[in-house]
Amino acid sequence: MLRAALAFLVLAGCASDGARPASNTSNAMNRPITPRSKLPAAIQPLLPKHGVYVAGGGLVSSAWRVVLDLDAKTLYGGSAAKSDAPSFGPMDKENRKDLSQRNEELLMGLANAAWHEPPSTEPLDPTADYDEIFVVLEGDDTFYLQGFGPIRQPAAAKAIVELRAAAGL
Repeated sequence: MLRAALAFLVLAGCASDGARPASNTSNAMNRPITPRSKLPAAIQPLLPKHGVYVAGGGLVSSAWRVVLDLDAKTLYGGSAAKSDAPSFGPMDKENRKDLSQRNEELLMGLANAAWHEPPSTEPLDPTADYDEIFVVLEGDDTFYLQGFGPIRQPAAAKAIVELRAAAGL
């Protein structure tokens, strides 16, 4: 009986749709977790220890980046003037402000809702000239979502809109 249950669990795990390929474990709250060390090397220096990192841009779209740092209690927003600039590179327009308690609660609530959102069952429809990433960070545990185009999962998309607005982008 135990072997049958174990075999079922292994088969069920292999049948997942892979919508969040970078996530390889889950915690008790059923959140996909990606170890910080598995995040893209180019963004590592920009990541807060605790908070949120969202960015986007592409071949014909100006790059932008928002970093909510819970430890420093700051909210950073940056955008590049020209298209085809990397979202992890220098930004032409930058704004850093203190993170209000209201924004911290609102934005982290949205970010955590995105972390708990079930993976999309829709097939990826990549956009060749635009990409977004969404990272929620809790120390070494992170949630990593890459859009390969605009992120379309409702909770994550809403969080990105609100983070950009709060950062002045």
